[in-house]
Amino acid sequence: MTTPACQSVLGPAIRSCLELREALGYHDRGVRSLLAHFDRYVIATAHPDPWLTRELVDPWIAGEVALKPHSRAARRHAVRVLGHHLALTCPHTYVPLLVPGLRQTSDFRPHIYTPAEIGALLGEASRLTPVGSLRPQTYVTLIGLLYSTGMRIAEALALQLRDVDLDGGVLIIRQGKFHKSRAVPLQPDVTQALAAYLDQRRHHRHRADSEAALFVNEWRRPCSYPVVVATFLATARRAGIRGAPGHRGPRLHDLRHTFAVHRLLAWYRDGGDVQARLPWLSTYLGHVCLVSTQVYLDITAELLQEAAQRFHAPQLLTTAAEGERL
Repeated sequence: MTTPACQSVLGPAIRSCLELREALGYHDRGVRSLLAHFDRYVIATAHPDPWLTRELVDPWIAGEVALKPHSRAARRHAVRVLGHHLALTCPHTYVPLLVPGLRQTSDFRPHIYTPAEIGALLGEASRLTPVGSLRPQTYVTLIGLLYSTGMRIAEALALQLRDVDLDGGVLIIRQGKFHKSRAVPLQPDVTQALAAYLDQRRHHRHRADSEAALFVNEWRRPCSYPVVVATFLATARRAGIRGAPGHRGPRLHDLRHTFAVHRLLAWYRDGGDVQARLPWLSTYLGHVCLVSTQVYLDITAELLQEAAQRFHAPQLLTTAAEGERL
């Protein structure tokens, strides 16, 4: 990852801080981006000292009036990282306090798709144009895979043919988020869907070497993230799941949240010890630690009453049964 070319009086400290963190295994793009922004702010304010002061830091954390609390919390975290780094050689540098109870994340809650909504998405994806091309099958398979496995979209788009083991019913995720690799077991119906897609892929004469991308576009190139997201949003609008452009609504990444919450709901229903099973879900989703997976417990607790209303008993049983096959 390229270190920002910071030009302020604090530029050398910012660069060395980011280089040290990367060497230690941190790949936090948020901190990197915010410190690059802070560097430009330092230049704009003509700050003269190669250390932090309260007069410099606090106004940057506060930002403009419209800045949301979680964005201010992210700025505070980034400058605290820099402050602790500077304090090693400059003990009098200002390090803003960690404010107890300050949320590092927003109050946003993901959309949990119902089985009917998933069906509507797949139906609209199957009607994509050009008619007769591989494109409809690509998006049906991609959306179905994300819903069935909880994979990250970046992980799915990075899949190569060598990563698909139909005989073993396994996908290999190479160097996923935080540079973690893992094997994702597939249930028979998911394996069959992938096999059908690979047949169609061969029929359209796409690259068949082991390093070829699994998901390809009509120009025989790997599907790109921006195009996939834009296509999904348009598909969700046609399915009646998302509003007009410019309005917030269900996202592609919410398929991952849906997988996790449906799995937890299924475990709640069968009376099992959900906490004891969290390591399974954590490993399957490729989380670094259980803390990341426990977020879904909070989401589930908040959505449980709504889910009980939205998923009538037969639907919830169907969802649970589908979850068991995932």
